[in-house]
Amino acid sequence: MKVFKRKVIKGTNWALAGLMSLLGLSCSKLGFPDSPVVCEYGTPHAEYQVHGVVKDEQGNVLQGIRITVPEIVKKQANSANVTYDWNEQRVPVGDTIYTDGQGRYDYSQTYFPVDALQVNLKVEDPEGRFESQTDSVKFEAKDLKGGSGWFQGKAEKVKDFFLKGRN
Repeated sequence: MKVFKRKVIKGTNWALAGLMSLLGLSCSKLGFPDSPVVCEYGTPHAEYQVHGVVKDEQGNVLQGIRITVPEIVKKQANSANVTYDWNEQRVPVGDTIYTDGQGRYDYSQTYFPVDALQVNLKVEDPEGRFESQTDSVKFEAKDLKGGSGWFQGKAEKVKDFFLKGRN
């Protein structure tokens, strides 16, 4: 019976040690507060925000205008010495937002931080009163502010649109 209990305890200890290592419980500063190693689970991420106002040619704000983000374009340098040999990746997004009563819109999304990120926007009137517009907003790594740990920061750009009326 003693041998069986020892085997059960030993097996349980191995199982718990394996589970703890999978969960990362052995990778902490607990007991080693002066250690320079900080272990975090997750992935680097950054928040990118584009907001603005949509108006007509006379400067009147437009409510209910549809703004779609058909894709983003991520660019990453291929080497550490940055030879400007860019690796470009087009990522379909398909997000849709609408302007509020003051003509404002706000698009915010979290992505893996890259050297450059371009958010493509398409602005259109669902009622057909105004001509559609497409434009893009470009972010660079230096635009990211306030990051720490896995969070690399937040970048914010303002992009206003002025739509032409249809004749």
